[in-house]
Amino acid sequence: MAKRFSALLLFSLMALAACVKEPKPDPLPPLATGPFEPRLKEGWRVHAVSYEGTMPNPFDSTTTAQFKGEAYDVGGEFTFTDRNDSALVHYRIDFMADLLAGMVPLHYNKEGDGIWSYDSTIQTLWFYAYPDTLEFVVDYDADTLQLWHSDVIIDYPAMNITLPTRMDIELRK
Repeated sequence: MAKRFSALLLFSLMALAACVKEPKPDPLPPLATGPFEPRLKEGWRVHAVSYEGTMPNPFDSTTTAQFKGEAYDVGGEFTFTDRNDSALVHYRIDFMADLLAGMVPLHYNKEGDGIWSYDSTIQTLWFYAYPDTLEFVVDYDADTLQLWHSDVIIDYPAMNITLPTRMDIELRK
């Protein structure tokens, strides 16, 4: 009888553990109200980066390979200021990415100082830091969270190629 009870108790606990739901990710904060530009000037830290694209397959040169993932060792910031009627920006995006298993990790580091502009009709930011121009589409605008994406060209020196890549960036205060 004790064996049966122990077995029944063990089975019940296992069934209960299997039914425990995983916690849902935090919902997005409410959308911000008011003008976008003043919110930018409060300063933003790069919190997360994801990426995806296509590259020549290093294991079969007749095909291409898809890469997609979450970056690690992420850092950076966007600082917006006004000086003498000029909208200035300092930006830094820094992360590591594993494009394909068995390949050398990619270190992406882009930093610049320049001017910026925003077109609210297409929700697009431009950063002009000669010789680079970065373009980000604002996908989500909240008081404490910004979600942007950009199509960038990433240099990958391990294969001596450049990779057209979609980069999604999460910024937090």
